[in-house]
Amino acid sequence: MADQIRKADRVWALYKGEEFITSGTVAEIAEETGKKFDSLMFLTRPAYKRRKDFGNRLQMYEIGDEEDE
Repeated sequence: MADQIRKADRVWALYKGEEFITSGTVAEIAEETGKKFDSLMFLTRPAYKRRKDFGNRLQMYEIGDEEDE
């Protein structure tokens, strides 16, 4: 448990539909895009991922380390 990284400190990729916007920690993405930190954190929640997708909404995907899987 001690080696778990907080969700906000993990590396994420931000997409709008299929278009790549940027990647980095949530704070870095917020600074680069001008979006609020809390709004971006909401994009990482399971509740947001369950919402109906109309094809052009923002999505956050975690960029994981292949060795951890």
